[in-house]
Amino acid sequence: MEQSNAKNVFSRLGFAQAAGGVAAAILGRLVLMPLVTGENLQKTFDAVGPSGLLLMVYIPQFIYLLVYWLIVRPMPIMDWQKETPGFKKIAEIFLMMYAVSGVINQIGTAITKSAPAGGTMQLDLLAKMQTTKLPIGILIPVVIGPILEELIFRKLMLDRTRGYGEKTAIIFSAICFGLFHGNLTQFLYAGCVGLFLGYVYCKTGKVLYTIIMHMLLNACSSAILLVLPILESSHADGAVIAIIGLGLILIVLGFMTVAGFILLINWIRKKKFILDDSMPDRIPEGEVLKTVYLNPGVMVLFAVEILGIIADLFNIDLHLG
Repeated sequence: MEQSNAKNVFSRLGFAQAAGGVAAAILGRLVLMPLVTGENLQKTFDAVGPSGLLLMVYIPQFIYLLVYWLIVRPMPIMDWQKETPGFKKIAEIFLMMYAVSGVINQIGTAITKSAPAGGTMQLDLLAKMQTTKLPIGILIPVVIGPILEELIFRKLMLDRTRGYGEKTAIIFSAICFGLFHGNLTQFLYAGCVGLFLGYVYCKTGKVLYTIIMHMLLNACSSAILLVLPILESSHADGAVIAIIGLGLILIVLGFMTVAGFILLINWIRKKKFILDDSMPDRIPEGEVLKTVYLNPGVMVLFAVEILGIIADLFNIDLHLG
């Protein structure tokens, strides 16, 4: 396949995500932001409750993904030889992903808090949504979010780019996945997660694997957030149970982190991360930057998303209407 065709593929993917981002930003700026900033946050919270607030925050993401899907879906799909890894291998990759992404998340959070805006709006929203009741608190971030995101950034994207080289496709999809989240903390965190999930999808071709891994990862974070409100309970027995539960959760997550880094060191030492770049349409190393990133669609994507991240860090009001 000619390099110009490959450039067109990546350009269309970039444009699709940029279009989704702009649609979500307009909806968020005109509808969501006025309701969840400043003193309006408490009024909105009182009116719709934590579950309604959580749904409101996710509405722009649904629009984002819908626009992306409509543009990308007609593009041709590539086929390749898939593997069938055992449970042990998938579990090891999950532990490595959890450990590395956890550290990256802490770094991103520290950087965000040191910025002029200090991540204030994110923290305020998070504090309100922590009181979300269990069913909706699990349904959105642990079930619906991972399904939609994996269909978009693994299946739709990698089915159309893996033939240009696994390394190229995985890194590109991870960057796009990070940018989708719209803030520096989650860009770094999700980008890291995307590398592991992209590797699994390229090897197996089964989006169900990455959906389950993504769900489990989000569940680990949600487990703590769903226990914290109980600690504020006026009932002593409930608070004691919550403290014990939180302690057990932290012990398990700590063990997973240590195990993940041990496995990562072992995998790197034994060179167990194997990427297949033997396909005939593979983009040569020297052509990757020009073909994958220096094209109109991807450059527009970077401009749109990076502008949003900067605005979030420095509390810049972007007037969209």
